[in-house]
Amino acid sequence: MIQKIIIPILLVFVLIPIQLVIMPLVSISNILPNVVLIYTIIYTLRNGQITGTIFAFFVGLIFDIASAGLIGSGMFSFTAAAFAAGYFHKDDFDEVLMNIKVFMVAFFTSSMVFFLLYSLLGMDSIVIADKFSFLTFALFSTVYNIIVALSIYLIPRNRQWTKTILVQISAVELY
Repeated sequence: MIQKIIIPILLVFVLIPIQLVIMPLVSISNILPNVVLIYTIIYTLRNGQITGTIFAFFVGLIFDIASAGLIGSGMFSFTAAAFAAGYFHKDDFDEVLMNIKVFMVAFFTSSMVFFLLYSLLGMDSIVIADKFSFLTFALFSTVYNIIVALSIYLIPRNRQWTKTILVQISAVELY
């Protein structure tokens, strides 16, 4: 129980200040990674869709209260992202981690859902220049989030596992 409920909640209380204070320092043109979202997606991939969605709802509520934003925008965005990530859940979490393609598609899908919804509902710092500004913001934020997620969670693993990932990445043909 402690590992499934208390430790993740405590970690969220550590990650939210990091997201709100430190992450703006690494922003690129108002685009910044969301470490709370990264943790929520990993939690959902590890524990399943229902558990992850409920967890994401409370993470969104805590995030909305801490960020002094519009209450509900974070809850809805985190919940929808966790719901999308839940489709990629496997009982063996290492199977998801070993398959870099599934991991990246899960992060791309979930991050895109989150950033589209959050930019539409809760971010007042985005200036709507045209109808594609939400899409470009969501796409660039998603790519930045994936890069941070890969560097935080995948790269520092053991050497054999890193070699397996590098072989998979090099085997991907770009068209």
